Amino acid sequence: MPQDMFSPIKIVDLDLTGPWPGINVRDPKTGRNFGGVFCLVRNNGKPVTVVEFSLHGEDIASTALRTLIGRAVESCSATTEPRPAPAAEVLFASIIVATRDRPGSLAICLDSLLRQDYPAFDVIVVDNAPSSPETAELVASRYAPTGRVHYVREDRPGLGRAHNSGMEKIDAPIAAFTDDDVIADARWLSSLVKNFDTEKKVGCVTGLILPAELDTRAQLWTERHGGFGKGFERKIFDSKEHRPPGPLFPYTAGQFGSGANMAFRTETLRSIGGFDSALGAGTLARGGDDLAAFFAVVNNGYQLVYEPEAIVWHHHRRSEEGMRRQAFGYGMGLGAYLTKLIVDKPSTALRFARILPAGLAHMMGTASAKNQRLPEDYPAALAWRERLGILAGVPAYFRSLAALRQQQKIQRPVNLAPAVADRQE
Repeated sequence: MPQDMFSPIKIVDLDLTGPWPGINVRDPKTGRNFGGVFCLVRNNGKPVTVVEFSLHGEDIASTALRTLIGRAVESCSATTEPRPAPAAEVLFASIIVATRDRPGSLAICLDSLLRQDYPAFDVIVVDNAPSSPETAELVASRYAPTGRVHYVREDRPGLGRAHNSGMEKIDAPIAAFTDDDVIADARWLSSLVKNFDTEKKVGCVTGLILPAELDTRAQLWTERHGGFGKGFERKIFDSKEHRPPGPLFPYTAGQFGSGANMAFRTETLRSIGGFDSALGAGTLARGGDDLAAFFAVVNNGYQLVYEPEAIVWHHHRRSEEGMRRQAFGYGMGLGAYLTKLIVDKPSTALRFARILPAGLAHMMGTASAKNQRLPEDYPAALAWRERLGILAGVPAYFRSLAALRQQQKIQRPVNLAPAVADRQE
């Protein structure tokens, strides 16, 4: 389907207990007609399901929308894991946002973070290898005066490294992370933090990621490819009673969530060594830093919780060329992450050899859950680019690791202990 034949999809956020809007078929920004609706349905603020339906050139009145939504909600039967006893005190949280040369989207993200309903938090903006002073100037002029937003510059590129640099500057018991291209729901941080238990079993919490817009076919492909959302059922993962079936656990760490929406108990993250600075966007490996951290949390005996009430809205890449680069980059990040596991523990290679058939079926089988959700027009070339990226991720991790070690010979190593007095504001 040519791009000019694609009709944008309207994003709607609706609560069953609130007023029911009508749906206007015409996009007021572009004058184009929407071809469909992607509607998040909540009940008293809690996400219940997503309802999608087509538009056929006509507006939908609120009464008709109520009928459409009602049918879908009646068929929704999501269950949830019982939540452990939350910590008695209000845990202070530091939100770390790594950014690079995107002051416009960063401002939108920071505005949403400052609207959080959680009472005790601050925000650390890590400016990663910037090419201009725009981000520093934005934070200094617009956000530092709030007293809640602080600036850190990290000149060495790499998302894992940037996150570690943010970790150096905090002493909060909870470290939350999101990306500079998201809009955080007002209840995002409180929904993450409430999952950290008094027994400190929970080491990490991830949340639901939904599309901020579906204006292009590439954005729809990203969402159908799996997007970042993991459903509306709260889940607990660990290596014992909450171990899901199947031989690929816990290596398929993408099932746990995504780096755009995650929080850690700070002492847990430090105990596993933080993020691998050889992984992540901006490195030769291109990604995998979040996957490695999720795996380490579960592999070290902690629980990881997926909490769908913690919502961020993500701006997927708009262009099809960007989607092609992203597919290859996702594959490289996965390949690099799996390579890291073998480098850290060579006997893992034997385990991978045993589960290889299941892994190939997951990646390439037409009946696998991963491939069943792809749209009919999803290009086979994109799927193959992701698979080739996995292979490319193996040497990429070794190159990235060698470059990191060379840098560490001439520069100080990352220190994850807090040094709040050194924070640049």
